Amino acid sequence: MTASFGQKSASVFGFALVLGLMPACKDGEEGGDDEVGDGDSDAEEEGEDGSDSDTGDGDGDDGYQPVPGGMRRMLDYQFTNSIEMMFGPEAAAVANPPSDVPLHGYKSIGAAEVAPGLDSVELYEGSALAIADAAIANPTTLAGIVPCIQGSPDDACYTEVAQKLGHLAWRRPLTDAEVASVVDIAQQAKAWGEGDFYAGLKYELVRLLVSPHFIYVSELGTPDPVEPGEFWLTGPELVTRMSLLLNGRIPNLQVLEQAESGMYDDEAAVEQLARAMLQSPEAETAIGEFFGEYLTLGAIPGKSSEVFPLYSEALVASMQQETQLLLDNIVWETNGDFRLFLDADFTYVDANLAAVYGVTPPEGGDWTQVQLPAEQNRAGFLTHASFLARNSHVDGNSTTRRGQYIQQRFMCFSVPPPPVDVVPEIPEIPEGQQMTLRQVMEQLHLSDPEGNCYSCHVDLDMPAFPLEHFDAIGAYRTLDNGLPVDPVVEYGPWGLLENASDLAASVAMDPRLTDCVVNNVIRFGRGRLEDPQGEPTELLALYDQFETSGYRVQELLVQLVLETAGNAPLHELVRAYILQPLGLNHTYTQAFERAPDDSMLVTGYSDIDGNGLPEDVSAINDGFGLGDGSLNMETNYHRIW
Repeated sequence: MTASFGQKSASVFGFALVLGLMPACKDGEEGGDDEVGDGDSDAEEEGEDGSDSDTGDGDGDDGYQPVPGGMRRMLDYQFTNSIEMMFGPEAAAVANPPSDVPLHGYKSIGAAEVAPGLDSVELYEGSALAIADAAIANPTTLAGIVPCIQGSPDDACYTEVAQKLGHLAWRRPLTDAEVASVVDIAQQAKAWGEGDFYAGLKYELVRLLVSPHFIYVSELGTPDPVEPGEFWLTGPELVTRMSLLLNGRIPNLQVLEQAESGMYDDEAAVEQLARAMLQSPEAETAIGEFFGEYLTLGAIPGKSSEVFPLYSEALVASMQQETQLLLDNIVWETNGDFRLFLDADFTYVDANLAAVYGVTPPEGGDWTQVQLPAEQNRAGFLTHASFLARNSHVDGNSTTRRGQYIQQRFMCFSVPPPPVDVVPEIPEIPEGQQMTLRQVMEQLHLSDPEGNCYSCHVDLDMPAFPLEHFDAIGAYRTLDNGLPVDPVVEYGPWGLLENASDLAASVAMDPRLTDCVVNNVIRFGRGRLEDPQGEPTELLALYDQFETSGYRVQELLVQLVLETAGNAPLHELVRAYILQPLGLNHTYTQAFERAPDDSMLVTGYSDIDGNGLPEDVSAINDGFGLGDGSLNMETNYHRIW
């Protein structure tokens, strides 16, 4: 069945997945930081996207070239959450999938484009073995899916496991041949285990879990009957995309079967399902993964305890929790306007933060909501200790880091990196002189409008000057290096900014903020960058819908599920990394091309360095079932049988 209301996808590979068939990466690119010299040798490593978000003119659909669908690996938390749903918390606790590699700031993009390390097969297999042991030792959750495993199970139960659990894990019914293959492994393992049913069950579970049909998320689609080369997501592909985004795991068997029946071919039914998923307790955790990557508050650097006596690891944890509580209030408790995150006049404190902010600590050390001190001109996230500390040095402020973060995270505006010959060091202040950090930055970066530094730092340092009343742990100060702090600045897009609350209001009301939030949700949820040239109408529709909804994140997530952006015709040459599972000693790049009849043809091989193929091509063809140019559904990657 197909989702018939606009969820098109491009089937890049057009064939079933092979463990080790890796999406093409860009020569190991992992997404570098758009660094700017700020006079500090401690360069940040943020994995920024480095792209502006101009959406073009949006004139109709004439230029619509949606991006490819295809496949990507499940992220580590999605893998683990899916294991917990199928086998219980004990099994999830021993899951150890390969670590995710971010690209353009998001692990989901890395999972689609970066080839995993050569140890991935061992990690997946080791996880599967440990998970299977835990599932058999704690069978309650699995028995809810396959009741026959309890009591006195016989070999017929192996078939039921392959059919029911396989259906759930692979997000589709197994073919008769696949069921037979899985059951055969169970029976061989049972014989090896001297007739122990659970020895067979263990390796049957391993077989299902090391399959690329579990590990990879495929969006291959079904052909559009009107538009050649375009594909619609199938119902199961659609609900898998939704569940991974909104609940952080694969969908349950009931939802899969409903999708297969055609229930979610109707847009209203999909919207209803999306809203139900958002009401699940899992949604807060899953969307918390987005905000964790978007805001990168796990990257708060340490501080000098000599310069900042209040600094401690406990304070850092409190900083992060404060921001999380404000997000929870806006996104979940009130389902409110996201812009409040930037200019709220209240926050949450415990005893650690109360000491930093100069407010009365809550009784008993618990968290409490407080009004921000009006005399400090605090407002929203930009005056949170988490933001201020994350974008400061070990022993002092960084206007460049703070400004860079605001531009990249909230405006989707990337300032070019400094010239290679620039030495990122702040010169020593001459002996006998006193200067504030602002005065140093103005002299170093902004004194010459024709100089190399000015054109970039006007967009970096100047927006951050209103934050100079707050030190590197977020405490309010009136003096910097013994001189009065001057927070007033006139910055082009936002005009006169007299203090931090003016800055917060300007960022919150800038239309680029909400467009940038949409772009980042797309990057996280789809595993790709937004495409202003290929999908301008679709992006503008999402921007407008976010505005119409009152800038509510939950509504944005629902609309992202329903929108049509993200599809492409299938005609281009496709490359994929293959880790050979048959004892061959090399990793090869194999090229595929879609033929006029929609079949996929093997068009060439090379090793990973592009040096041609040292082994006999026919051996690889035979190993992958490619002797006739076709692609088989599955490889026999089984180390132990």
